[in-house]
Amino acid sequence: MRSYHQSPQTDFTKVKLSRSAGIKVKSATDRRGCFITDLAVLPGDLLLLADSMNQSVKLADPASGQLLDQLQLPGDPWGLCLLPGDRAAVTIPGKSTIQTISITMKKLSLQGVINIKGQCYGIDYVNDYFVVGFQNPANLALLNKKGKIYKSINHTLFKTPNYICVTTENTSKVINVSDKGNKTITRLSAELQVLQSFTDPALHDPRDLASVGGGHLLVVNCGGPSTLSVLDVTTGQVTQLLGWEENLNCTECVAVSHTLRTVYVTDFLKGGDIIKQYKFR
Repeated sequence: MRSYHQSPQTDFTKVKLSRSAGIKVKSATDRRGCFITDLAVLPGDLLLLADSMNQSVKLADPASGQLLDQLQLPGDPWGLCLLPGDRAAVTIPGKSTIQTISITMKKLSLQGVINIKGQCYGIDYVNDYFVVGFQNPANLALLNKKGKIYKSINHTLFKTPNYICVTTENTSKVINVSDKGNKTITRLSAELQVLQSFTDPALHDPRDLASVGGGHLLVVNCGGPSTLSVLDVTTGQVTQLLGWEENLNCTECVAVSHTLRTVYVTDFLKGGDIIKQYKFR
């Protein structure tokens, strides 16, 4: 998942991961188990997460392993991205809206609602536009701040563009899209020109993406079994970091803090109430 700018120093094809205490993301007011559909690392290394099952966005502190705040939404959220000025945006597919929120003093609050057309899932922010993945029909679009489409692309590479990660490579922005339906990771320019598309048996059910620099993307696969892998976009090589031995179950999201040298992975085991933490070296 997306995060504020950090300067990675680590080659993730060679890292060693060690499990540490998890982060509790279920609150006393939650009526159901948690289904975390997206994660983001904030400045200060707090975690912002979308909980679709409980129609909320939550703020968690990895240091204490506890929730700091929870904000109820008017529907089930899916994707989220960070915006300039201590803000974030969350897609709500069932409402065809993007909800913007404020993050100040470790508190969350609702801001504006952007009405759009279609079931919106993956989201990120590039060059003052939202880049959004849609289903039914599947397409990728750049939207302005009022939700108006600037440019869109319908492509056979897209069936379920549920996760989007924008990276900066040299002076250019690249849009990375994970599509579980077609089992692809597709890379596009900031103007939606297709640059590359990757398929690999190791990317059998790709979900969320996280950029770790050096041309490397972390990719979680949800089923058969759930895994965490590194995709080298310069060579197409896939290196598995975590697999069946970690008992991962329906792994949907991943995020990275380079300052805390930690990878965060969601796991639906035991109701999805814990985000797993892995220190890397």
